[in-house]
Amino acid sequence: MRRGKRFLALLTCLVLLLSFALPAWAGAGGEKGKAWSYGLRIAAGQDNEDTQDTGDNQEGTGEKIRNEEHMKVQKGKSVAQDVYRGVENALLHVKNPVARAALTAILEGKSVAEAVYEAKSQLDTWKDTDEIAAVAEELEKAVATDTSLDNLTQAQVKKHLGIMYLKANKFKKARALLEEVVAAASDDKEAYEQLDAACAAEGDYQFKVFLKGKALQFDVPPRIEGGRVLIPVRFLAQGMGADVNYDNGTVTITNKGITIRLVIGSNQAQVDGVTVYLDVPAKVVDGRTLVPLRFVAEGFNARVDYYGGSNLVAVQTT
Repeated sequence: MRRGKRFLALLTCLVLLLSFALPAWAGAGGEKGKAWSYGLRIAAGQDNEDTQDTGDNQEGTGEKIRNEEHMKVQKGKSVAQDVYRGVENALLHVKNPVARAALTAILEGKSVAEAVYEAKSQLDTWKDTDEIAAVAEELEKAVATDTSLDNLTQAQVKKHLGIMYLKANKFKKARALLEEVVAAASDDKEAYEQLDAACAAEGDYQFKVFLKGKALQFDVPPRIEGGRVLIPVRFLAQGMGADVNYDNGTVTITNKGITIRLVIGSNQAQVDGVTVYLDVPAKVVDGRTLVPLRFVAEGFNARVDYYGGSNLVAVQTT
């Protein structure tokens, strides 16, 4: 009996000691506590279930992060979704590192203009014409759908794309883009130079006249005589907002307070009553009166630039 009471007392003391020691031990040795707890779960047969839960949580967290990153990219995008698919496809075939960086920048929602500038900067050393054309096509699609570009920036970007198409021997595409550029930025001489090159590359050497960036259409084509370009006066005058009158072989053109008179077949003309001499006189061809382009345009204070690669003339009014 005494032995039983002693054993019970010892057991009670042991329980009390453990009740104080176990919480402190668990708090100080966190990892040990976890291991101890994990050991209990192993003993209970719960380890596999716990491991699966951890994996599911990690996978869910990773998916959440990817979705957040995707949404950040989507918020930065300013072009249509189908453009991005085209860019992704182009990346499968493009090897030039800067071109790849330019295309990747679009996928990341960065400036399309910057992407074009980066790609164009590589043209001097970029030899693969097919690759240049592929990149230019995708960048052109991006520009067409980018709502963040103002008109001037869009014109400059298209000019660079036109130059890329020229390098890729895509002359028709280059010409179409560059015509858009001069229509939007009619005083851009570089654009006219590149447009002249594109026309020459296409084999178009007929005289082309752009007035304030718009191509004039003639029923009687311009021609060159004595080193001077002659064009139908009515088309030029109408484009400049001038009035034209005919009287017994005399052509009178009035615009902004300036009056020019030319006599058919005569080398003499008048500007505000002052007689001047012409290298080539006005003449009638197929019922149309042709006059020296530069003389008339400059008489009204317009600037005339001639690009000899394809016989392109740009007239810029003040």
